[in-house]
Amino acid sequence: MFARRFNRIAAWLVALLLLATAWVLAERYLDIGYAADLPVVQPEACDLNTGPCSTALPQGGEVRLEIAPRPIPMLRELTLDLQLDAAAQSALGSPETLELDLAGVEMYMGYQRPRLEHTGAGRYRGTTTLPICTTESMTWAATAMPAGEPKAAFAQFRFVTARDH
Repeated sequence: MFARRFNRIAAWLVALLLLATAWVLAERYLDIGYAADLPVVQPEACDLNTGPCSTALPQGGEVRLEIAPRPIPMLRELTLDLQLDAAAQSALGSPETLELDLAGVEMYMGYQRPRLEHTGAGRYRGTTTLPICTTESMTWAATAMPAGEPKAAFAQFRFVTARDH
């Protein structure tokens, strides 16, 4: 009788494990809707914790992101400054507002997409607060896009936050 019960429970556990594995793999490898040629700036190439980072856009021009204060804290208000040069403004059509989708790379950290208001001359500014993570450090992906148009994302900057002790 014990063997029959164990076999029934084991079958359910295996099914749950397979479902969880499929979920994790789907989240990691399936298309999330961003452009295939989206430039991604890794923390090793440029660290937003020490200063602004820039990248060239495939459609032309350059985008620069700065997050303050530095190093980037969690649970404190952050100022987000995004700058498009003239060529990038021309390529993107100078939208009135942009959004910066902030997503945890290692784990889901909730929906975070602050609006950045156009302040003139290709500059966009907004504020947000990052939630605290239970792990010692967290890698974030900050994806820039015209407001309400995730499929028109044009650059992604990754950065790492660390928990204070």
